[in-house]
Amino acid sequence: MPNEPPPLLDGAPGARVVETPDWLIYMMWAAVAFAAIWMISTIFIHMRRKATNLTSAQQASVRKDAAPDFLKVDHKAREAAMQRGAAYEAELSEREKAEAEARKPAKKEPVGMLKMISGIAAFLFSLFTLLGSVMGTFRTLDQAGVQLSKLDQLGAIITQHPIPTVICLFVIGYTLFIWVSQKKWTEPPKI
Repeated sequence: MPNEPPPLLDGAPGARVVETPDWLIYMMWAAVAFAAIWMISTIFIHMRRKATNLTSAQQASVRKDAAPDFLKVDHKAREAAMQRGAAYEAELSEREKAEAEARKPAKKEPVGMLKMISGIAAFLFSLFTLLGSVMGTFRTLDQAGVQLSKLDQLGAIITQHPIPTVICLFVIGYTLFIWVSQKKWTEPPKI
């Protein structure tokens, strides 16, 4: 029987049991959760305002006798601040003089012939050592009949000779860095 009336309540003559739909129960629990969140946030905001001594716009009151502090001149504090400012200004001018002296270009000492030759020799030696080890490994692997790509052969060189490879690459990189950093690319040519 599809349209059967709900059962009667015990102890209440003529009263029927009211069945609430499931969606309404979920909506009621959602309203309870929303009310709980609202209460907790209200309490938290109140505690936060009290801890930080803030007043909400609803709680604020108008004080007719309020006057800003800048209308009252404290002559002693003003004189003290002016003296501190003068002392700071003197200190700043001394600092600027010291910085101007520090900015003057330092005299470069001429590069000695021996230093220049030894730098070039170290660079060339590292370059030839690295190229010799690469070519030797390529030749050895080619003679052995092993078919490896050049990248695999470079990996074999690095695994067989890690320390010399790192030293050679460091010397080459350092020499190139020094060469680039000592050039003055931004200065106009001197005529």
